[in-house]
Amino acid sequence: MKIIYKILIIGVVLFSISACIDELNIDVEGNKRILVVEGFITTQPGPHRVMISKSAKYGSILDEAIIRETGATVWVRDEDGEQVFFEEDGVGSYYTPVEFKATVGKKYTLFIVLANGERFVSVPEEIHPVPPIDSLIVLFKKQPSLSDITFGSGVEVYARWQDPIESDNFYMWDASGIYLLNTRPELFLDRGFFGDPFINPKDCCSTCYITEHNVNTELKIFKDNLSNGIEHTELVAYIPDDGGRFMDKYMVVIEQASLTKEAFQFFDILKNQLSIQGNIFDPPPATIRGNIISLDNPDDEVIGYFRASDSFRDTLFISKDAILETQPIRWVNDDCRVLENSTTEKPPFWE
Repeated sequence: MKIIYKILIIGVVLFSISACIDELNIDVEGNKRILVVEGFITTQPGPHRVMISKSAKYGSILDEAIIRETGATVWVRDEDGEQVFFEEDGVGSYYTPVEFKATVGKKYTLFIVLANGERFVSVPEEIHPVPPIDSLIVLFKKQPSLSDITFGSGVEVYARWQDPIESDNFYMWDASGIYLLNTRPELFLDRGFFGDPFINPKDCCSTCYITEHNVNTELKIFKDNLSNGIEHTELVAYIPDDGGRFMDKYMVVIEQASLTKEAFQFFDILKNQLSIQGNIFDPPPATIRGNIISLDNPDDEVIGYFRASDSFRDTLFISKDAILETQPIRWVNDDCRVLENSTTEKPPFWE
């Protein structure tokens, strides 16, 4: 293939030397931005989030990066006409009230009116029931490595559940977690007037609880078309040991959610596209069409999918003893409160 490519390049170069060159004007829609919508509602209590942005322009660099859409009006409406409005946090994320939770069997439609008046609507999403998780299983995982000294490791979390036989089912899993992290604020390194480093101890704090959202780095989805009605055990999360997560123990929350057939197809294509690594075994590129439509111009492309799911959550504390081969401790010489999503307050449910 490379040989053919080189021959083609040489031929083009030789032809261009001997041929007359006429100017070719191509009209590229360089200023066109595409709306991006990411969000969902579930049967769990809120708040549920919808993020809205516009994609970067064609050929743009840093100053033309993705722009969050602020000032929009966002709401969901069920099949009975009841509406719930989202509140904005000021940076393009919109949240339902805490008390709002969706209902199994109902269909929900997302409505968006941007600050400039553009209107968008989702295809109605019906909430299908999801079975509960019967148990969670943890296994230590050592990643393959060419080195005998450095290697990756962590724990795999498997969910076990009984799949209903009455209908086809489609699943998605999200994972979040909380862990205790110890730091060393007494060794905080400061800089002098001339940039010389010196130890300038801080009075607080050395112990914090860190919350992590979206632990999974890849989509976890499943369909039961080849194994309907049986007990399943599926890998639903991988939590890497980074030298800090397992100083004490790790509390993982697994959310098992239902998908419609259309939602599963969207996320399955998305997962395949995200797996592309640039080799001959990659899946062919595909157009990823979501369920959001422009009311002002139905031909406009919109990226994203509004999901409505039934949800079941299960929690498991993972002991540091589950890490059979630990990573070097990741010491932070600072006040632990400077870390993202950290707090010194012990969670009430912490065992």
